[in-house]
Amino acid sequence: MKTVHYASYERNGQEEYDTSDLLNCSGYLFRRDGERQAVLVSYRDPNLLLFGIVQLADQQYLDDEVRGGAAAIACSREQEVR
Repeated sequence: MKTVHYASYERNGQEEYDTSDLLNCSGYLFRRDGERQAVLVSYRDPNLLLFGIVQLADQQYLDDEVRGGAAAIACSREQEVR
């Protein structure tokens, strides 16, 4: 199973958002949606920001929506603290 992250990458002064595939011992392949070519980015490149793993982030989003969305979750947690 390949690991795919939501990511942003700054190229030519422009920040682009989409996904990045982890390649063993090579770095990450950053590819914008709809692009056929990907850019190989080093593990150490400070212009690549990795966010959540796509599969986990999408599942968490669906779970949150079932519970009433982000606002409902934030309000319920605030009441738990009190």
